[in-house]
Formats: sequence, structure tokens, C-alpha cells
Amino acid sequence: MRVLLKRLPAYAVLLVLALLLGCAKPPVAPPLVPSGTPKGPGEVEDIRVLPQDLTAYLDPATADRPLFSKEQTALRMEGFLQAWLKPWYLTKPSPQRRDVEKIFQAYEKHPGFGTQGVPHDPGSAASLLAGADLRAFPNNVRKAITVKNTSQRGMPTNEPRFLDPSLPGEGYPFDYLQHTSLPPATPILVIHASRDGSWLYTESALTHGWMPAADVVYVDENVMREFSSPRLAAVVRDNVQVAEIGQGVDIGAIFPLAGPVDSGGATVSVPVRGATGLAELRRVRLPAGAAVAMPMVMTPRNVAAVGNQMMRQPYGWGGLDDRRDCSALTHDLFAPFGIYLPRNSASQAAYGGSIPLGDMPGEQKEATIVSQGIPFASLVWMQGHIMVYVGQYKGRPVLFHNMWGFHTFSNSGRDGRLVIGRAVVTTLRAGEEVPAVGPSHILLNRVRSISILSRPY
Repeated sequence: MRVLLKRLPAYAVLLVLALLLGCAKPPVAPPLVPSGTPKGPGEVEDIRVLPQDLTAYLDPATADRPLFSKEQTALRMEGFLQAWLKPWYLTKPSPQRRDVEKIFQAYEKHPGFGTQGVPHDPGSAASLLAGADLRAFPNNVRKAITVKNTSQRGMPTNEPRFLDPSLPGEGYPFDYLQHTSLPPATPILVIHASRDGSWLYTESALTHGWMPAADVVYVDENVMREFSSPRLAAVVRDNVQVAEIGQGVDIGAIFPLAGPVDSGGATVSVPVRGATGLAELRRVRLPAGAAVAMPMVMTPRNVAAVGNQMMRQPYGWGGLDDRRDCSALTHDLFAPFGIYLPRNSASQAAYGGSIPLGDMPGEQKEATIVSQGIPFASLVWMQGHIMVYVGQYKGRPVLFHNMWGFHTFSNSGRDGRLVIGRAVVTTLRAGEEVPAVGPSHILLNRVRSISILSRPY
């Protein structure tokens, strides 16, 4: 989700459709050395001053202390499996025909814009709806799995649908057909096939939407049994090349373990399309440091190590172009530790024990986060955005998040955007020194809750 302090756009219904897709402890010593990163376009003072390295915020006294007991770890992993595999055990699909049709109807009224700001043809949504052939929905309910990096989309097309790109905060990367990206080896339920069979409407544990049929393969009981085992491996580096699928895989990808995890790497089972058209599993050796046996021991140091792999990566709405937005970052960050977060920020904020911040004064919000938040195990939420609390700097809470930017105003009252567009470490007062942002539009004013994922034991 993006962090933009803005009025609702005229086409707010399209945004809603696209989204169907938070104990006291001793204070942590603040980092003493500024990062020294030169200030440039798309930056605020926080990014120049605060170390953009999560290990800088580790408390030596607690950095290697597990945040879960063995019993809690086992329960979390059991919950992870149930959530991840849920599409295979549904008795019926969750979405109804009317749910699928809504976005077509919305774009018939407002066709939106494609690449380079070119308006879509007024009849384009109707044409896609005809090709979707929803009169017989659902027409193809089968258990399946992804074999590529893919996406669940609002309509059966890879063509983007932007709102008016001349408006602040619109245009690329806010393709409102993009519900979420999915890595290879994600369990899904196929619900419906388009008229020509090239697109499938699918349900994953995260959401539902259209994906190319070429990215999907059906599974039998043998493959399902392999994936239902608690012996899983989580990828902990981005762009790990896997020749068998012809792509790199990223943090957030999960595979069944097919051998040991040692200093030489990890042997995993990767699904591919077999000669019969069903999924077959290939044994693949991932390189050293690329994957860990699940669940990885959840310590602040380990969370920081995984998070640093994502630092400075560009923002991608809904996982567009294999990039992460705020809730994709948190989802992928905690997956190796056996925590399966929902896909959107509001649902993530409801996960775990939530502490309301509501309309507290700003300083009280900060004090509450510092006194009650668990570094590297707490989510801080505001409407449309989620962040990871990682510690403090000079008494103020410090957050790791992938953010788009800030709503700005000029002297004439014309609004705009100060774009950050990447994963960064900031305080909740980031941008306070920028006149066009000012103290009235900083993150602190909109923060509403903190969710505790786990506590040291």
C-alpha cells in the first residue's frame, strides 16, 4: 500500500476493487554514526541521517534472543501451513461471479489509462469481459500450483489500468488491476478459465484474480502430500536463479525440502509442468545462503539480516514488476520465520496483539511504540500503510518500510507528491523539515495502532 496523504480520487471505487485483493523493555542505545548518504532528489533528512542498515538498530543484549519459544514456534509453523495451503482445502471457491464482474463494470464507465498515459479504448473492458466468459462461472475448479513468478490481476490482461496520470499520486506504478504477485510453488485453486483458456481465475491464500494459464499447473495427491509436509525451505535472498523454472526466485518463496540444508546450500523440490500436464517435482540445489529450513529462528539479528536484503529496493504496487509495496515487504520478511501475514496492511494490523494509538498526541504515540513495541517483531499501522518497528534513534521510534511518498502542498494550495519510492529506514517524523510536507502531513499524524507479532520469552 502507498503512503500518500490525499483526498479520495474520483474513481475511488476502482481503488477499492483493486484492494480485494500490530512489554516494557530496557531502552536501546541509538546508532551513534550517521549514514553519510548524500542528500538528493526524493530524499528527506531521515534517509540522510539514519543508518540504512537494520543491524545498526540491534540491541547487543537481545539481538540473538529468540522471540518465540519452541512451543510457540511449532504453533506458528502449523498456522503457516494451514494458511499457505488453504486454497487446496476449500470446499468451494470464495469469490462469486458478481465479485469478479465488478471491476469490468467499473472500467466500462472509466476505461483508465495504459502505458505512457494513453487512454484505454472505451470498449476495452467489455471486450475483456466477453473473453472472460463469466456466464458459466465457475467452469474449472481444480487444485493447482504456480510454476513462475506471476500475478493475480483484476482482469485477464497484463495491460495496466492507471487512473489519470496527470493527477498527483497516479500513473505508474499504481496499476489498479494488480492485486498481488505470487512466487513459484504457491498453492492455488483454479476457479474459472477464459473462453480461449489462456487466462485462469484463481484463489490463493492472499487474494483472488486472473493469471496466465502458462504460469499454472494442476496438482495430484502426490504433489499435495509433498507440500503438506512441515519440512519446508524458505528463500532468504532475492533473485536466486533456478534454471528449472528459467527465473530468479525471491524472499517469500517456499519450497519443500528434498535434502539437507548445509554450508553448501539447500536441496528443494521445485514444481514444473510434466509431460502429462500435471505438476512434477524436480530436485534443485539452491546455493549456499540462499535458503533456510523453516522456521528460521526468529531473533532480531535474523530478521535484520533478511530485511537488509530488501533495503533500498524500489516500490512496486501490488508486487508490480516483481517489486514490493509496504505489505509485500512485511509479508515476505516474516515468512521464513513461519509467520504467514495477510496481504493488505489493514489485515496485517489485526494480526497478533494490537495496541491502539488512535488520536493520541504525537509524542505519546512515539512513547507508546518505544515502551511497548518489540523491535523487529512489531508492525506499526496507519490507513493504507504498514511498517516494521526496529528500534529507536534519539528516543524516537525507527521504522523499516517500503513507501511511495508524501502528500505535499505548494503555497498556491496545489497538491503534489514527494516520492521516496523504495524501502527505507525512517522515523515517523520523516519529511517534517520539507516545507511542502511540513509537520501536518508526516506519518506520525496518521499512525493508528501497533501490532505485536511476538515477545521475547
